[in-house]
Amino acid sequence: MTRSETRIRLFGGFEFRRDGAVVDLPLSVHRLLGFLALNDRPLPRTYVADCLWPDTEEEKAHANLRTALWRLQPLHRDVLIVTPVELSLDPAVWVDARTLYEVARQYRSTGTLPDPDMLLQIRGELLPGCWDSWLVFDRERLRQEAVQVLESTSRACLRRGDVHLATLLGLGAVECDPLRESANLLVVRVRLIAGDRVGAIRHARRFTALLKDELGVPPPSPLAELLCSHRSPREMKSPAPVLAPVAG
Repeated sequence: MTRSETRIRLFGGFEFRRDGAVVDLPLSVHRLLGFLALNDRPLPRTYVADCLWPDTEEEKAHANLRTALWRLQPLHRDVLIVTPVELSLDPAVWVDARTLYEVARQYRSTGTLPDPDMLLQIRGELLPGCWDSWLVFDRERLRQEAVQVLESTSRACLRRGDVHLATLLGLGAVECDPLRESANLLVVRVRLIAGDRVGAIRHARRFTALLKDELGVPPPSPLAELLCSHRSPREMKSPAPVLAPVAG
């Protein structure tokens, strides 16, 4: 009997696919699978229940865990490894966060970048809408891993002349961290190299507005110079704003 292919996406929202088809699962199962996917070792059932339902009495938390496991049937056997005391995700299940962690670890240790196609689905926030305490550290850690690998791979694609892939990976980095200066500058640079000056200016204006609205700071000097040299006729009627460089 052929084993089904199971894939779990955590970036940009939870998604569970089996043999290419999206499977609709309850929110409690999303949290359980997401928690186990971010841990690559068997975990005590008590620890899982306490982390997922920290404000619930122990007996009720364990009952919630049993209910989540029941709701996962009949997919249970191909997805989880379950013992009377421990739970873990089956290693055969593909997880975008685990793939990212492995390619980032390889990049840090050897300087080897992954196949760009492996990164095209890495975009957005890790499990958006979930604010459980167990997710906070992993979300920030994987955000940093994602933007570093995406930016580096985008630059590598640009060096070999693959502007399209460089653009997609740069946009992926921006989607992971919209306020990251280096990622936004990279997207603008790639678009200028591609001859898409309008797209570069549009992105620069969008990032400038985001910086002003979210942080109250001016754009970095390269973007300020680009925008000042391409002011609209309406903007030309008023003096150009004085844009101080961002510290650091």
